[in-house]
Amino acid sequence: MNATDDRETTIPLGRDAEFTGLIRCKRCNLSYSPSKSTSALRLTYCSFLCELGDLGFSMQGLEHMERVKKGGDRDVEPVPASSD
Repeated sequence: MNATDDRETTIPLGRDAEFTGLIRCKRCNLSYSPSKSTSALRLTYCSFLCELGDLGFSMQGLEHMERVKKGGDRDVEPVPASSD
């Protein structure tokens, strides 16, 4: 299975030459230019919101998470890293 198998590249070649570089978003199925995507996964999602909606988290948010040790019996979830 190729890494791009889950994306559709159904924009026809020929008639609209400027649209040949467009691909379809995995979540909303709209055509978009990967160079203008706000998603960290530019070749899969058209925007940050589609990435967040499909995955339930963003790659940028995941990169900035820090592990927090558990204190006693209570569960503590990871919190975003501080910018200090």
